[in-house]
Amino acid sequence: MQFLVLGLIPVGILLLIFSIRLVKKTFSGKVIVEIPYTMKSAEFILDKPGNYSIWHTGDFFRKAPLDKFRPEITDQSTGSEIRLYPCLFRPNANNGRSARMEIFRFSAPPGKYLLELKEGSSISGLEQNLIDRIPARMVDDDKYFIQVRESQPTLLTMLGIGLIAIGGCCAITGLVLGILSFTNS
Repeated sequence: MQFLVLGLIPVGILLLIFSIRLVKKTFSGKVIVEIPYTMKSAEFILDKPGNYSIWHTGDFFRKAPLDKFRPEITDQSTGSEIRLYPCLFRPNANNGRSARMEIFRFSAPPGKYLLELKEGSSISGLEQNLIDRIPARMVDDDKYFIQVRESQPTLLTMLGIGLIAIGGCCAITGLVLGILSFTNS
């Protein structure tokens, strides 16, 4: 029984390693194009079909002008607009000086595309209300960028988060039950 319970620890650790790598792919996709906010448009080429995301990046602890633009991506061969889906949990990363946050996701076939920053808002009214209450300074437009990155399906990210919880529970349960079984022997 003790060996069975202690077997949960390595299973939990392996599951944690696998799931952390799965979630890490959300943040480490290859940058396809990066433009300064002041540029307003750029062309880019997608070599393969897949899932992609739009991130904004700038100085850490500064307000971003998310209420002043809405990105739009157009397939240049057909002239059709690619549908952008707002990011559910807004994954973000920072290094202490600069930060980036995912704002939209999309799927697209290979081809040539145009990214434009149009008038509008990239956030909901609730998010706008929260941002208005934060007493931070606005980000310097020269240090604010929009990126298109390779991404993975949202389902894989959600699966990874669930597996992190399960892996952690397995490792902790195996450890606690292992300790309890040795103290009761």
